Amino acid sequence: MIDDDLLILNTLKQRFATWETEVYTANTPEQAKQLLEKITPELITLDLLLTKDDGSTGILDYIKSQERLQNVPVLVLTNLDKPELKQMLLGQGIKEYLIKGSMTLDDLYNKVVSYLEPGK
Repeated sequence: MIDDDLLILNTLKQRFATWETEVYTANTPEQAKQLLEKITPELITLDLLLTKDDGSTGILDYIKSQERLQNVPVLVLTNLDKPELKQMLLGQGIKEYLIKGSMTLDDLYNKVVSYLEPGK
């Protein structure tokens, strides 16, 4: 999970604590790249507006440039309700473009679970 919103990171990490899985978090682009150099996650949630300047665009480029990460589902979380941006990113291979303000943390948790356990 890559997000600068510590409430989202901590809440979801606690929700997944009962699972037999590791939850890794990063709240800066630098932490995210360092983490992704070490692990190959099953899923990535990515805050699109991680920083004011480059932020997640660099992280998306990094993910696309790493062969071992190219099949990892990426769920983009954002406050930007921009259909053209959504279409562009979906065209580049992200799995979901989720508007933070239109969903609860439970909704987000359930969306993540749907990718980790597709039959549920």
